[in-house]
Amino acid sequence: MARVLLVDDSASARALLGVRLREKGYDVVEVPTAAEAAELAIDKQPDAVVTDLWMPGISGLQLCRLLRAEPVTAHVPVVLLTASDDRRSRFWARHAGATAYVTKTEIDRLIDVLGDLTSSPRTRPPPATTPPVVTRGNVQERLSQLLDASLFESTIAGEVRALAQKAEELEQLFEGLAALASDVAGYRWLALTTESVTPHAARLLIHTHPDQREAAEREARDALDVQHPQERRRPAEADAVILADKRSVEAEWSTPPILLPVRFGTTSIGRIAISPSRRGASHDDRRFIALLSNELGGPLRMASLVAEARRLASTDTLTGLLNRRAFVERIEKARAASDSGLFPMSMLLLDVDHFKKVNDTLGHDAGDAVLQGVARVLSGIARKSDFVARWGGEEFVVALAQTAEAGARIAAERVRRAIAEARYLLPSGAEHRATASVGLASAEGPDWQVDDLLGRADKAMYSAKHRGRNRVEIA
Repeated sequence: MARVLLVDDSASARALLGVRLREKGYDVVEVPTAAEAAELAIDKQPDAVVTDLWMPGISGLQLCRLLRAEPVTAHVPVVLLTASDDRRSRFWARHAGATAYVTKTEIDRLIDVLGDLTSSPRTRPPPATTPPVVTRGNVQERLSQLLDASLFESTIAGEVRALAQKAEELEQLFEGLAALASDVAGYRWLALTTESVTPHAARLLIHTHPDQREAAEREARDALDVQHPQERRRPAEADAVILADKRSVEAEWSTPPILLPVRFGTTSIGRIAISPSRRGASHDDRRFIALLSNELGGPLRMASLVAEARRLASTDTLTGLLNRRAFVERIEKARAASDSGLFPMSMLLLDVDHFKKVNDTLGHDAGDAVLQGVARVLSGIARKSDFVARWGGEEFVVALAQTAEAGARIAAERVRRAIAEARYLLPSGAEHRATASVGLASAEGPDWQVDDLLGRADKAMYSAKHRGRNRVEIA
């Protein structure tokens, strides 16, 4: 015989429902308050709970939340009864975890619902993405603890979602996340890695003590399965950005890090990891990191879209290099930040020799493959302080910061030789060889202008073409 716990502050309502349910063969236990019902349900779990929605003291909604939070009653179906079928009450009932919502005038429907619930085998709810709140004490104290936990979670969720409005770049987003996390939890390091269909957007960000930079990056890469620098196939792949502050430092990885996915909808877009301090991760710490994991998907997705939009706006789609506009903007921005950090400045403007013949005889796909190959050569040679771009068509430009003419001559010759020695694989499977004519212009002092340098380099490049191609000419 199925045991039903019936909760209603009205004695007449309990009597009426109790008679009908007993007629249908249920073992009914009637109680007038939610507090008493909670104690009974936790002590001996019923097959179902039927409770009035609104009652003095503890409401049916609060009772439902409490039963859902307790591991021993989390699987017990709860049917909420109400005098009126208003939408707001139905909404709250659903989000409180109620199994069904029935008006008091629908007695036959209540009996049908209970029949379905008690005749089918009980199934445990799927594991929660966030560890449950641990409550202690009497019913009122447990409800108070649940309310405090809900208020804390809603505050943290609001702070995480607000990061999407404040952060225009991924680094800003992570900086705000680290500031929030360090206010709430203690840890050795916090790490976030993004996953993207575009490898340009894959990033690893770490927050740790300055003295732990190397160890934290090594541990974070191991935990998140991110390639170490020496294993990268491309220099720009999954670069680590490390934010450091003066939090306490501990020498050893005391406990394994907590690792959770960050999802946007059903798609995994990143992972978050935290390395606990020596004392280990408390239950509250685990709930906190799970909450960050659950709420970070939207802000991370927005930051990634903004970063990708900016990358596309500044990138040549064929070669992946900077485009013409972005090249000039980057140089002017760097120059405004520090003139002394850029001069002396040299410009290399190069043109792939006989490129029209490649397009005409081998096809535009072959021409694209050659341009992509030249771009890879330039990217492989360039220093971090250099600026490399596709200038247009088969022309490329390289800005050599802090490089006078003597050093630029050597760099230009190295570029010319590398392009000539490379083998460019075509879509047909054949290999192609290419050369380039390079023009060089330099400026020693801080008064140089980008347009002037490019103009002089352009003239030198045409001089190299007229003098036989595959050579370097200096303006």
